[in-house]
Amino acid sequence: MLTMADTAHTPHARHLDIDVPVRWTDLDAYGHVNNAAIVRLLEEARIGAFWPAPEDQVALGAPAPAAALPGGGAGSSISTVIASQRIEYVRSLSHRRDGAVVRLWLSRLGGASLSVDYLVLTRDDPEGERPYARARTVVVMVDAATGAPVRLDGQTRSELQQFQGEPLTFRD
Repeated sequence: MLTMADTAHTPHARHLDIDVPVRWTDLDAYGHVNNAAIVRLLEEARIGAFWPAPEDQVALGAPAPAAALPGGGAGSSISTVIASQRIEYVRSLSHRRDGAVVRLWLSRLGGASLSVDYLVLTRDDPEGERPYARARTVVVMVDAATGAPVRLDGQTRSELQQFQGEPLTFRD
């Protein structure tokens, strides 16, 4: 489920709350969600928020994203690549049958890139006061054939600006 709301954690912007499942296989030997599985939770949320499903899947009920990035999967002329990712693990997340909530917003819109900031939360902390993790991913739009960066067009930039907010502060 994708929900949008105003938040104190993202001044002057609306964040997106994306429900993501916490799978039994996400756990490590200590019973915590493994660090690599946290990356998957962030990816699932980012895809749910910004990547459109193919038209044939939308016709079958696939949800539409809040704002679509250009491109979209195999055969598209524009692809996205991850330039960097930073994650701070604040506290351990155990298996939860109710899943997790990944709150995300855009902390920077560049020419051909954008920064997505995240808080990994659970439904019992809707204000995001005790996140399990804080993270940022830098995504770059590239020409699928050449790998050269592709600038965000005006319409896409305008759609994405409504989700722009203050960047997270990370520990040194």
